[in-house]
Amino acid sequence: MPNSDAVLDFQIPPQPHLCRAARYRVAEFARSHGVGESDLSALLTALGEALVNAIEHAQGSDAIEIECRIGAGRIVATVQDSGAGCASDDFAHASFPEGMEERGRGVPIMRHCTDIFSVRSFPGKGTAVVLGRFLRKAGSCAIGF
Repeated sequence: MPNSDAVLDFQIPPQPHLCRAARYRVAEFARSHGVGESDLSALLTALGEALVNAIEHAQGSDAIEIECRIGAGRIVATVQDSGAGCASDDFAHASFPEGMEERGRGVPIMRHCTDIFSVRSFPGKGTAVVLGRFLRKAGSCAIGF
């Protein structure tokens, strides 16, 4: 059976100023395929966190791969780098930091904004973050913070 998903696949250099352009490209693609603003807003928040982490932690100059798929009642974005990587169990129990800590919020934010979340990372080989939402009907409530 052929895959009927709509697919957007592109790369960006690991430069912080390009995160906005990447999020914009995913947003336009999603809107053109009927993804509602509530789902899109949550996914873009998670996507932004994944991109920033890829740029900051990959410690490499290779392009970051971004794939977005829409189909079967869901939208799924994958952010993959070929950088430093780490042990995947580092993400297993990540929770919001206490008090006014400025670091360590990315993974909990990504989890909070998605219905589908996974991280595959291998030291020296890079990291892939999968972020997805089951599409709600128009006018349904967004995930709140």
